[in-house]
Amino acid sequence: MLLSDDDRLLAEAMRRYATQRLLPDYPLWKTRPFPRERIVDLGNLGVLGVRVPAEYGGAGGSFVSLGVINEELGRGDFNVCYFPQLAAIAAELLGPAEHRLKERWLPALASGEAVIAFGLTEPGVGSDAAALSASARREGDEIVLNGEKSSITFAGLADACVVFARTGGPGARGISTIFVELDRPGISRQVYPSTCSTLTQRGSLHFDEVRVPAENQIGAEGAGFVHAMTALDFNRALICLASVGAASQSLEETMDYVKSRHTFGQPLAKREGVSFELAEHLTMLRCARHLGYETLQLCDAGEAPTQVAAMAKWLGPKCSVEAIHASMILHGWIGYSSELPLDQRMRDVSGLEVGDGTPHIMKAIIAREALGREFASYR
Repeated sequence: MLLSDDDRLLAEAMRRYATQRLLPDYPLWKTRPFPRERIVDLGNLGVLGVRVPAEYGGAGGSFVSLGVINEELGRGDFNVCYFPQLAAIAAELLGPAEHRLKERWLPALASGEAVIAFGLTEPGVGSDAAALSASARREGDEIVLNGEKSSITFAGLADACVVFARTGGPGARGISTIFVELDRPGISRQVYPSTCSTLTQRGSLHFDEVRVPAENQIGAEGAGFVHAMTALDFNRALICLASVGAASQSLEETMDYVKSRHTFGQPLAKREGVSFELAEHLTMLRCARHLGYETLQLCDAGEAPTQVAAMAKWLGPKCSVEAIHASMILHGWIGYSSELPLDQRMRDVSGLEVGDGTPHIMKAIIAREALGREFASYR
């Protein structure tokens, strides 16, 4: 992928920020909350408003630029990448919203003053999102929500959530998109204990007769499922590139190590068992990187990237976890200690082998797009 001059400059700036500002503090957020002022810092850098229109305080930038940001931030703190990802999803989903909502929330989203979650998954309803059961009914000039959303990124810290709820009959066509401010009565939260990505405060949102204005419905009734799937396509590429960034940083650290570490009178880098393994991982990461940027180029061109996005989402986290694991082994015992960030990176990246679609679902999408929907194992 050949980047434009502007995107190359962006990559250089983001890499400096990632390695100098984020990387030294990467272990801190395992035991303490990520400070809100750090989110505002991201807003000041411009990384949260890339997909926010200029009239609402954003940059109105490209999906490719968003990918550059994610890849480079992944080198410093993989979990910080969730902020530009979720900000981009919220900006896209708010596109058809009432002007009042966009005027209130998009500038705050771009500046880092507000965090907006994506409320799709439910208990027992992950990959089969069309089967969700959270409900929204109309009562006069209000919408009343009931149900639970689970495994929600930023459940513990978000100020609002784009919630997908059933307003009609069964299946995908009965789902609508509702914007919900999370300070409303009837909302409770639960943050999950986790071995990875604790910064994101992933958890559940519970809605018990929660009332919002009817104008908080985004887009037409029954259009929610299409909204959600469109957001997942570009986000799968962002996940791929963040994973590649974390793995690339790990391999670079490992290459420095094997050049300086001597065994039997020679540096480890001279051992073909070491250098060939590094060569394999470098090649696979480059392939994943190309798939990620190809997806985002298609998004910028207004074309449907569904198959390529699934390829990127499957290959990116997979080969990144493998590369980071190899880096741990090549470092010897210290690779598994908390002195290095490798073990934390492997846990964090492996979590997104599942997030936004498991490897099995990604392969099913790839096969469905190649063979035709009449041969799909699911519709």
